[in-house]
Order: sequence, then C-alpha cells, then structure tokens
Amino acid sequence: MRELYPNCYTAQLENGVTVIVEPIEDRPLALGVWVRVGSRDEPAHLAGMAHFIEHMVFKGTTNRTAFQISEEVDAMGGYINAMTHKEYTLFHIDVLPAHLEAALDILADLVKNPRFAEEDIRKEQGVVLEEIRMTEDNPQEKVFDLFVERIWDHQHAMARPILGKAETVRCFDRAGIFEFYKYYQPEHLIVTAAGAVKPERVLDAVKRVFGDLEPGMRAPSRQPPQPNRHFYIEDRDSQQANLVLGVPSLGRHDERRFTLEVMNTILGGGMSSRLFKKIREELGLAYAVFSSASLFEDSGIFIVYVGTEPKNARQTVEISLAEIERLVREPVSEGELRLAKEKLKGNILLGLETSHSRMVRLGIGELYNIHAPVEELITKIERVTADEIQEIARDLFGRDGLSLSALGPADELRSLENALITPKTA
Repeated sequence: MRELYPNCYTAQLENGVTVIVEPIEDRPLALGVWVRVGSRDEPAHLAGMAHFIEHMVFKGTTNRTAFQISEEVDAMGGYINAMTHKEYTLFHIDVLPAHLEAALDILADLVKNPRFAEEDIRKEQGVVLEEIRMTEDNPQEKVFDLFVERIWDHQHAMARPILGKAETVRCFDRAGIFEFYKYYQPEHLIVTAAGAVKPERVLDAVKRVFGDLEPGMRAPSRQPPQPNRHFYIEDRDSQQANLVLGVPSLGRHDERRFTLEVMNTILGGGMSSRLFKKIREELGLAYAVFSSASLFEDSGIFIVYVGTEPKNARQTVEISLAEIERLVREPVSEGELRLAKEKLKGNILLGLETSHSRMVRLGIGELYNIHAPVEELITKIERVTADEIQEIARDLFGRDGLSLSALGPADELRSLENALITPKTA
C-alpha cells in the first residue's frame, strides 16, 4: 500500500476496488463499504431505488438469512447499519479489531450476494412507504424536501427525495432492482477502515472478499442540476410554520468551501451565531433556527431554517434577510471571525475522537478526491479572511435572490413573498 498522507494508506485491486486504511492504536475498528451511486443516479421511474436496495440487502443474502446477519454481528459485539446519500451508498460496521475478517465478510456478502426475494420486496415496500409517510408527517423534514424539489429543475434527480415517491416505490419489482443494482461493480466500490489494524491485513481481507468481482456496468455520467428561484407554500393546518430560505451554493471541489463554512458558522451555525442570538435568544421567536451548507459533486445548497408561530413567520424571514444583507454589506468583526474559526477547528478535532468518524472521513475524501491531513484543513480555515466572507456572501446572495419554501397555514404565510427582496450589494 502507498501512503496517501501521513498515517493514511491506500491501494487499488486489479478489478478497481479502492482500499483506504488509517491505523489508530488502541481503537475499535470501523469498516465501510461505499458504492459510488446514490439517488441522483436513478432514472425517474426508479426514484428511491438506491435507498430501497440499501434496505433490501439486509433481508438476506445467498449465504445468510436476515436473522443470521444480525446474530453474527451481535456475536462480535458489533454495530451494523447503512445509509443512502444523493451521491453514494454506505454500508458500515463497528467491531473490535480482532473481528476484521468476519466483519468484512458480512459487509461483502451484503453488497455482493443479496437475494432480492420477491416476498421480501413486497414486505420492504410496505416498510419504505411507512418511512415516506413518517417524513411527510415530520414538518421539518418535509419542508426541506419541498425546498430541494424546487431549487433544482424538477426533472433532475437531485430534486427528488432520497426515499423516492410512494408512486414509484409501489411499482418496484425484481427487474427494477437489478436495473440499478448492476452499478454495484468493483470500480464503484471503496473500502475504508480506521482503527487498530495493520493496512496490509485490511488489504489482504479485501482481496479475499472482493478480488473475484468482475468489472460491470458503470453508472451514467452526471449532469449538474439547473437552479430555479421559487416561492412556494404548502398549506397545512399547524401551530407552527416551517420555513426554508436559501440559494444554490458551491460544490465539493470549490476551494471557497472553507470560506463558506466559516460564513455559515457566523450566520447560523451554532448557539453563538447571529441568527440564533437574534431570533431565539433576543426575541424568543423560535426554538429551532439555523443555517447549513450542503455540498455535492457539482453543486450545492445554502439554507436558513426557522420553525416559528405563523404570525411571526414574516418577522423571522425579514430578520434572516437583514442578517444576510449585513454579511453582504459589512465585513465580519475580528472577534466573530476568530470565534467561528475556533468552533470549526474544534469540530474537526473532536470528530477525530472516534474510529467511525475517521472511517467516514476517508470515504468522503476518496469519493470527492479531496484527501487532506487535518493540519491542512485547519490551515485553510485559518486563512479565511473577512473580505473573503463578504465576497462569497455577495456572490451567493446578491446575484439572483433567495428562494423560500414554507409549510403551514397558507393564509398567514402569503405575505412572505413580499419580504423576499434581493440583498443590496452597494
């Protein structure tokens, strides 16, 4: 294996499977098998299929029943789970280092040998439909979906919920599963490991379980989504209005992402942020208020979320816009800049405390080709200036204006459209 950066090693099998290992003394082992396909790679008629396959592999393989999978993991004292993202799928397990080979064998079995039995498909359709209903009944999750569905061109897969829609999930069958599962091939696989293991031992284990895979169908090339400005209200008889205000943002490869993270921290990224202090602490208008940046391969979204009483919705939007305008018009103070940088640095360093977080970091780095030692990340955060924050605020917010999605009593929220003015850049 070659050294990717200090104490991080990588290799690639002949069939294309990538292996990345970070040995950490006296730590438990976290293993991940990443597949470079997610919900954005689905055709419209298979919307939700990446997530559905993530569920289905746990229903049993050609070698293990669902009960045997859970029993073997429990016997190791381990924890196994999976997640679906718009751009990847991750299967992961945390165990003691002594169980490396057995744990990796289970993960490989899930990825390589799922049964996809007809009776299991029918059962899991019901499970996923319940998950969709649960999201529909969660106003905070629902309003995020409403925003994403409208900030991008509605025909683009990035605009669709990861769970899919009830009408597509109900139509899933074995043929449809294999139409997407064909992308589970070696060039799309990444194995990451962090913990008290030797890199060569991990590589040998990966060769044993994945070395026999033959190259298969590559996923279609991705096209960036086209942004749409929108104002949308979904009427719901509720005691709270849930609001998402935002704009298209940066992609993962944009070096300004470090400036964006600092700006986000200052605006709404914690209890010391401007929005939290003003809307929650000073005025008591909301329990939940925050901003966040979601970065993808070729695009991104920056949002402000507020949950508030409908009669206060316009006031919270106007305050949010005023704070955004302030970022556009005025350089942030040295004190705010220092506080934001220290918070981000602390988050990074605290994130290194677990093997699992390090394993995830390795996978994200490989997916987006942004590997970097922690020291380099901290240096880039330290270099962010007040002028750069003002420049990125002007670029994001002063160009095409902001979009808003709202969930709540429509009659009380219609006036929000008048509040959506483009922040002045002069």
